[in-house]
Amino acid sequence: MNQVEVRQYLERYFDAHQANYVEKTPDYFSVQLPIEVDKDLGNRPFYWTYVERLNLEPQPMFMNFIFHSEKVPQNFRGEKITFGSPRLLQFFSSALRHGQYIRLYEHTDKRITPQGNNPLLPWLGVNIRVSMICDVKKDRLLSLGFNLVHGTIVDSFLSTLNNKECKQVMPDFAYTIPPIFSIESAMGKIEGYIHQQIQQEDQSWAHQARERLSREMSLVEHFYVENSKEQKTEEKEKRLEELRWQFEPRIEVDIINGGLFYLAPVH
Repeated sequence: MNQVEVRQYLERYFDAHQANYVEKTPDYFSVQLPIEVDKDLGNRPFYWTYVERLNLEPQPMFMNFIFHSEKVPQNFRGEKITFGSPRLLQFFSSALRHGQYIRLYEHTDKRITPQGNNPLLPWLGVNIRVSMICDVKKDRLLSLGFNLVHGTIVDSFLSTLNNKECKQVMPDFAYTIPPIFSIESAMGKIEGYIHQQIQQEDQSWAHQARERLSREMSLVEHFYVENSKEQKTEEKEKRLEELRWQFEPRIEVDIINGGLFYLAPVH
């Protein structure tokens, strides 16, 4: 995720929680944390215990977030958020707890008519992390959308949603088109798509990891040959197993979150 995508993610997060912004620009913003967000990120459990036990009016925290520090006014103090930063990981964890699955309907500027000629197509949207792991780790984030009527798969589905106004209630006089594909079938298609994407990736990272593994294992073998009288075979096997776990390349795929999205057809 680049800084623009990080900011868009946080904005969607706070919008989903109906947060109040004090100041909002493309490079930074100031926001009052909703109560559930304050409990997740504010690190003040004793305060919330005190408020809830005494039935007091809560006072959620304000936080300032910076995405491009070189464009921030000198008098603005905040926390810089980047991909991989501990604070962003907290947001990911909070989103998993509160919004791992969602159902939204697109609201358009199209004139609504009582005839109900405003169909909405069902899409399954999933955000997926593909991790390429050896002695180093590289993550790739995929946002995929699967049309449950005609089976189309689109990449960067999250970017598509960013350009639409979606709400949890269906707009007046609109109707949803019944899906043809089941969720289970759609996930199978998405799994196949991800497998194809992985096959097309540059595999040099895996070859290089196996080469490093081979060198490390050779050093261990040489060490235990030179010290065979003092060292035990069990120790050598344990060390070799540790090296395999550390260096052997593998790929892990995790679903971060997802949902059903009913979107207007694109003409």
